[in-house]
Amino acid sequence: MLIQRITLTVLNSLLWCVAMCGVAVAQYSIAEIPNPKQQGQDFFISNPDGILSGYAVDSLNALAREIEGHSTAEVAIVAVTDFAGDDDFEFALKLFQTWGIGKKENDNGLLLFIATERRAYRFITGYGMEAVLPDALLKRVGEQYLVPEFRQGNYDGGMLATASALRDILLNPERAEELKAEMRQQSFFYRYQDVGIYSLVIIVLTFAVMKWIGYVAEKKIVTDKRRKSVGQNGLAAVGGCGCMVMILFIGVFALWFTGMDPKAIFQVKLIPWYLALGGSLAISIKYSKGEEYIRKAYRDEKNRLSALTSYHRWMVVPLVLSPLSLIGLFIFLGRRNAMRIRFVPPDDSGNWKRLDRDQLKAKTDLLDEGQLSEEKNLSRSYQIWEHALTGEIKTVGWDGLRKKNFSECPSCHYRTLKKPVVKTIKAATYSASGEGERTAECAFCDYRVSLGTVVIPKKVRSSSSSSGGGSSSGGSSSSGSFGGGSSGGGGAGGRW
Repeated sequence: MLIQRITLTVLNSLLWCVAMCGVAVAQYSIAEIPNPKQQGQDFFISNPDGILSGYAVDSLNALAREIEGHSTAEVAIVAVTDFAGDDDFEFALKLFQTWGIGKKENDNGLLLFIATERRAYRFITGYGMEAVLPDALLKRVGEQYLVPEFRQGNYDGGMLATASALRDILLNPERAEELKAEMRQQSFFYRYQDVGIYSLVIIVLTFAVMKWIGYVAEKKIVTDKRRKSVGQNGLAAVGGCGCMVMILFIGVFALWFTGMDPKAIFQVKLIPWYLALGGSLAISIKYSKGEEYIRKAYRDEKNRLSALTSYHRWMVVPLVLSPLSLIGLFIFLGRRNAMRIRFVPPDDSGNWKRLDRDQLKAKTDLLDEGQLSEEKNLSRSYQIWEHALTGEIKTVGWDGLRKKNFSECPSCHYRTLKKPVVKTIKAATYSASGEGERTAECAFCDYRVSLGTVVIPKKVRSSSSSSGGGSSSGGSSSSGSFGGGSSGGGGAGGRW
């Protein structure tokens, strides 16, 4: 007898587990969902999987009867574990149309469909309910009353709170307006309206300043209409945002490395600060683009320095909003002071006149081909002086911006010898080293010198890791049906 009892107990346990597994994976089709009207005209809740308690089902039915009694509107609630198909909207809409929720003459039906396995909810409204329950309002109702309780696993509480809110909206216009006002105050946009205002001000100010930078560079400093514009503000904004994202990434890594929660820097209230940082970086990028635009507009160094000096004087506001631009300003001021000596005549006779390079052709015959090559490569620059009495031309060379990238060529004796580079002779593989030749070439003449061979290390493969049913009571026992209403797909939905 004992063995038989144990065997029966084990079999019952297995059967219970199989039954529970069947419930967990059950996917209802439209035809398989029980229509609550089959129990009687006073029933509105379909709860085949017992997700809601008997008390909750009775209370929800009472609320639905109250709504219908005072407004003729029909509210149906369906709670299932899962459903057949991929789209909860399409399923809920088809279920609404199949049952015909709402009175046919008014189309005043409302369906609340819940699928717990997918953590999805969906409101579907009839044509006549769309003005009373607009999509935005239903979305707020779901987010405020349903989602918070469902996330805690409290399906009864979420359903009852949602149904009570719907009753207030449908039956009490004054309470409906109060409820709408309360939800607006608790909405994301209301709670963070200051964040939105500050963010908008920062965005507008950033683009206004960048527009100002372009205006000064193109209209106040460089008046040559043939030259292209400084550059699009959008590109500078993208660059600033890219730099900001990189900084945030570094911040996340730093917080993680120190054991702090990286989520601390992902808060809505910090958005204006991030926009201010991104805007400051965007202004800095635009600022440097303006400098580059002016620099390229002039060949004569004295004219260029004078134009850049005027440009920086106009940039008071951008410098205040983008302190990073001060680095470029200090570099310019240091370079301007160092370059003043270049404009000193060869002697004190007072007979030397400096020729304006902007008034000469780019390939002036006053410089030879080697000197022009030096200027092209920015290894050297030249000031050209003319003697007022004799007409003598004297050229004085100075170090260029890229002087460190070149040295004097042993063949032509111009500063045009490039830095050594390694040219591959035999490519490296994952199993063997390669070989290369280290050479230096002149940018002007044909001089080329070999500095010997070098070993190219073997390739290294990059390693990657992989991470790896409720009861009901009361009401009529005779079967009934919904009123034959239809829907155009209005409503709202979401996840929890």
